[in-house]
Amino acid sequence: MAVPNMFSLIFACTCGVILGIGFCANLLVFSLFAKYNTLRKNCLDILLLSMALADFLTLLLIPFTLHSAISYSWPLGDTSCKVYQFFLAFSLAASTYSLCAVSMTRAMIITNPYHPPTMDLVVLMFVLVWASAFFISLPLRIFATKESLSPGLGNFTFCLPTIQEHHYQVVLSQFMLYYFVPMLVIAFNYVRLACFLHKSPVMSVASARNTRRASFMVFLAAGTFSICWLPGYILELCVYLGLYRHGQSWEMFYFICTVLQYLHPCVNPVLYVLLSKRYRHRRSAWLFNCNRNRVQPQVVSITTETV
Repeated sequence: MAVPNMFSLIFACTCGVILGIGFCANLLVFSLFAKYNTLRKNCLDILLLSMALADFLTLLLIPFTLHSAISYSWPLGDTSCKVYQFFLAFSLAASTYSLCAVSMTRAMIITNPYHPPTMDLVVLMFVLVWASAFFISLPLRIFATKESLSPGLGNFTFCLPTIQEHHYQVVLSQFMLYYFVPMLVIAFNYVRLACFLHKSPVMSVASARNTRRASFMVFLAAGTFSICWLPGYILELCVYLGLYRHGQSWEMFYFICTVLQYLHPCVNPVLYVLLSKRYRHRRSAWLFNCNRNRVQPQVVSITTETV
């Protein structure tokens, strides 16, 4: 029992660190948006806010997953299991589709700078992202249930996204809707940007630098999304094919897959906002003002009068 306990402790500490970093990063993003009121000035920030909201909702669900993984039991009832699985799928879908919308908007801005997307179009994309996430996640989680691992292990209950008979259909549907299609959209926008840079006329040094930076961010988004989510779907495929075996190596692989999936909501705000050139100086100024307002020394001037 020493190995599982140590493994659970490491898993809990890692998820706790991810949860803390994710909360701080997303709250800082919300503070920057509220401080400088950029949502009315920059249409891309609306989609970045959409992604931050979805990531924040995902982080709020981590404690339930963490408790279930450590105690090998779902602490609540069957109805709460359905609600939890729905919100988990809903937040992941909203974050993924917001990422696709961000890549599409950046590609439109770079390839057609004189006619960028209007605010009405971006607001429509925001509504479509969350509506699509809702209607896609609801059928995938309608059969979520609380089940025991086996008849002989009645105390070990888990909140599963579906009953065992439909597990393969749910996993395949989630892979197509949450990973494969979004990756195609992001890859298409990156290829579009690469072709534009290859065929574009000679630009100024500043314009070329900004365009390459934005293109690199789209490529980095695709790479980060793939690294964080592809191992989890590989693990699901191994479970379905019967290749998964209980052992230290497979448990380590499960640990890595879970950590990578929960790491994605922490990477998004850092990658898209906190490292952005537009917010670099604002972030520094905001933090400087916070530290300056924390301590306000009073200077008292003393004047002496000679009589």
